[in-house]
Amino acid sequence: MGTRASHLLIGTFVLITVAALLGFVLWLAKVDIDREFVFYHIVFDEAVTGLTVGGPVRYNGIPVGTVAAIEIHPEDPAQVRVLARIGAETPVRTDTVAKLELQGITGLSFVQLTGGTVGAEILRPGPDGVPALIASERSAIAELFAGAPDLISRVTLLVNDVNKLVNPENRRAFSNILASFDEISGRLAKRGPEIEMLIVELVEAADKLGKATDQVNAVMRSGQNLVDSADATLAVTRGTLATADDVLENDARAALQQIAAAGTRFETVGRELESLIADNREGLTAFADDGLVEFTRFIEEARLLVAASTRLIEDLQKDPRQFLFGGQDGGFEAQ
Repeated sequence: MGTRASHLLIGTFVLITVAALLGFVLWLAKVDIDREFVFYHIVFDEAVTGLTVGGPVRYNGIPVGTVAAIEIHPEDPAQVRVLARIGAETPVRTDTVAKLELQGITGLSFVQLTGGTVGAEILRPGPDGVPALIASERSAIAELFAGAPDLISRVTLLVNDVNKLVNPENRRAFSNILASFDEISGRLAKRGPEIEMLIVELVEAADKLGKATDQVNAVMRSGQNLVDSADATLAVTRGTLATADDVLENDARAALQQIAAAGTRFETVGRELESLIADNREGLTAFADDGLVEFTRFIEEARLLVAASTRLIEDLQKDPRQFLFGGQDGGFEAQ
């Protein structure tokens, strides 16, 4: 009796689980049926290894549809045409681009849609419901595989060059170099104290050189100050010479103007004197004949008069009383 009850419970649980799964599947089917889809063609110029029918189609990483069909392009066997079933609400625009991406390390591929600006138009189906064509570009993996032969050839050349570099002769030469370095290191280790002393002397020499450099810098600064002073003196001298030039130029110009004015005046006076002489030529001639003689006599008499006046003044200065009252040799006697 107990065994039958256990089997009944297990069978009931299994039936309920199957019914729940069936209901979930039907719900998903209903959701998928109620959703509207739009079909697009995507043409790839590369192998679509890892892409399968029913594989996901994503828009910026978000699942938006599935791959409905994969076929060789009927017009160009080098291309692969993929029919994508994408939800109608997905904003597939004229500048949207499709490319293949890998799903982790599983080796499976999916279609990734990227791009699509706000200003671009929505990509519409062609006439008679022909699916619209989404532009595609090569994936990073395809680019890697496309450049793989060139990369492999370069690696091969590099390996050949390395083999040539590490041939037996070069290895022996390298061994000799290492041995020489080892010998030099041993010699340097033996001369450690001498090297240490040399380093101390170099430090002292560097210190002295630094002090000498400071002194040279001080001398250069002094020389710079002297140069600055000389520049200032030259500037003052230039200013003084410029001022002197201005003064000389202005004074000389004024003097020349005054001389020119004086020359003009002398020229005017000369013309007036010449005109006066011309007007009084007869009177001057008469004066030169008779009046000049009379004038000479007048000058001589005036000279005699001046000499007599001079003696008179001298007598007056010597004894004014004698000059005024005359001589009184007898005097008078008081009563």
